[in-house]
Amino acid sequence: EKTVAVLLSLGAAPGLLTDPSPEFPLSRTPSDLASSNGHKGISGFLAESSLTSLLLSLKMNDSADDGALEDSIAKAVQTVSEKTATPANDNDESDVLSLKDSLTAICNATQAADRIHQIFRMQSFQRKQLTEFNNELGISYEHALSLVAAKSLRPVQGDGLAHSAAIQIQKKFRGWKKRKEFLLIRQRIVKIQAHVRGHQARKKYRPIIWSVGILEKVILRWRRKGSGLRGFRRDALGMNPNPQHMPLKEDDYDFLKDGRKQTEERLQKALGRVKSMVQYPEARAQYRRLLTVVEGSRETKESNMVPNGLEDIADGDLDLIDIDSLLDDDTFMSVAFE
Repeated sequence: EKTVAVLLSLGAAPGLLTDPSPEFPLSRTPSDLASSNGHKGISGFLAESSLTSLLLSLKMNDSADDGALEDSIAKAVQTVSEKTATPANDNDESDVLSLKDSLTAICNATQAADRIHQIFRMQSFQRKQLTEFNNELGISYEHALSLVAAKSLRPVQGDGLAHSAAIQIQKKFRGWKKRKEFLLIRQRIVKIQAHVRGHQARKKYRPIIWSVGILEKVILRWRRKGSGLRGFRRDALGMNPNPQHMPLKEDDYDFLKDGRKQTEERLQKALGRVKSMVQYPEARAQYRRLLTVVEGSRETKESNMVPNGLEDIADGDLDLIDIDSLLDDDTFMSVAFE
């Protein structure tokens, strides 16, 4: 318990994964390893820590959204290093205190999981919007991402580029309806032309079939004493492959979607670990002991930083004293020698 608490207080990552295996294709987290060894409290503690750390590590594309997101996280979700155990009173029993800590952990983990799902939905919606811009307005996905990156990296210098990009988007969006109507009319015209050309081709079909039949009977059968076109198979020709059976080009976002699905499964499993911790008194007590160790290590770190700060302040005060000015002061020298 002390090892786990100290490692997390020093910044260890609670969401690391083992190598996938046939038995565990989604890999295993430290919480899974602790649960398989019977440490329910450590498992819930690590699961909650992995949820909160994942929530803090997620970044949004827009800097304004980042600020609002961080404010909401700071108000609703606490990391394990920031949490404190419920203070004990004279009338409270240890089981009641551990139950309160466990219920607080469930609320914290649920809030973190909900916000992670919300971020995933926002990212998916942004991706869908960029794809629509690519298909309808003619803006490529890479160009849109470059505009967003330029805005986030150079908020002051890139204002001209952002304004010009916004003007171009507005121009294209204003003509979007007219362009859509034009594409619809053009599609109908193409269909009419295809029907007319097909009708003209079918009118010439019968004379062509009659002439091919005469040539086949006269030359191939009677003259050359062959089988003619009776054994002809059109499928045997080296025709171009059907584009419907061509393998579709894989998109890089498909891999991200698969990874996000696996992450969501791990989130649900981690949330289940935290909720199952409340059912076992030993797990609740173990979770409270871990919180106490983390709180103690945090207080020790803060107390070790205070004397160093005082010494620095004292050294700074000594540096501010000007010895030459004191020697030139006659009043100070007379008082000192008296």
